[in-house]
Amino acid sequence: MIRGFLLSIVLLAGACLPAAAQQSALLPFLVQSICLDAAGRPEPGLLPFEPGCTRRAPQRQDAPMPYRRHDWPAAQQARSIPQGYQASDAVLGSLLGVPAAVQTFDFGAGENRRFGTHDRGRGDGGQVIPLGPGPSFIAMTEDAGGGVQWFLSPDCRSGGRGWQGWLLAGPGAGDAWTTRVMRLRIAPSPQACPTAFDASLTRFRRTRLALPWREAATGQTGSITVDAIVSEHYGGADIATAHHLERFVLARDLGMVRWERWENAAVTRDAELPRQAERLRQQQRCPALSVSTAPGPGWFLRDCRFWTNFVRAAPGQPLAALPWPPRDLR
Repeated sequence: MIRGFLLSIVLLAGACLPAAAQQSALLPFLVQSICLDAAGRPEPGLLPFEPGCTRRAPQRQDAPMPYRRHDWPAAQQARSIPQGYQASDAVLGSLLGVPAAVQTFDFGAGENRRFGTHDRGRGDGGQVIPLGPGPSFIAMTEDAGGGVQWFLSPDCRSGGRGWQGWLLAGPGAGDAWTTRVMRLRIAPSPQACPTAFDASLTRFRRTRLALPWREAATGQTGSITVDAIVSEHYGGADIATAHHLERFVLARDLGMVRWERWENAAVTRDAELPRQAERLRQQQRCPALSVSTAPGPGWFLRDCRFWTNFVRAAPGQPLAALPWPPRDLR
């Protein structure tokens, strides 16, 4: 185990990062950091925002992990399920040979699911963001409902990869919203270039916010102030007529820490939305953030994941990221 930790340092050194990763100004917001001691060795259990963390490096997918990020359990289940329902790793990996930020979704509660194992078809999966200069885009995802899916843009019609559909953010994010209407469509493979595309209003901004966090082992909670990027992806060309909103919060040195799903009652016509939103509020598994506000009248928060429930590795017992995507897609 110790030899594995030492070997990981060679892999984690900044000079050894792929060129595309070094060029990505958004890398610190897409990939979680680990803490290094004076000799350049990972500090088991130390979190990147804690006082003892003075040297940091991006976490690689195949390297031992000093900690993992889990979601918050509902208040009613905090004692019985202290590690929550889903772990999410924000790690440096690859997609079809291209360096990428890999954000995994690893269920470990119920339905015979286990943390650290790719329980195919039971919700495990994630999303992948190829790295390089310029804006960041989600190119591929996997979930229980749709399996592996690709977000393709019109660029695939002219011989490109078509990976510029689901925009997350650009390197020049500031206090004000940067807004674009993107065109994309879901496809079953990167070769299945669609003949038509859908419009999606996308906007992002950078801000500082108070971020609640939780100690999985004890249930103790705290709050830190983080530098964050907020990214919003709408199911339509404008807010008033969009069916839904997916909001992401990307915290520096922690990666994607929050996902929110909002729905527009004026479009969905779902009478259950207010009750679902109230049930989610009562569960307390997504403490309110300053950016967790409705984008307009009649919008309700339907679902949320908040991955700041930390599980720490013990000395000599490193943790491991979910082995996803499958090897043939890396």
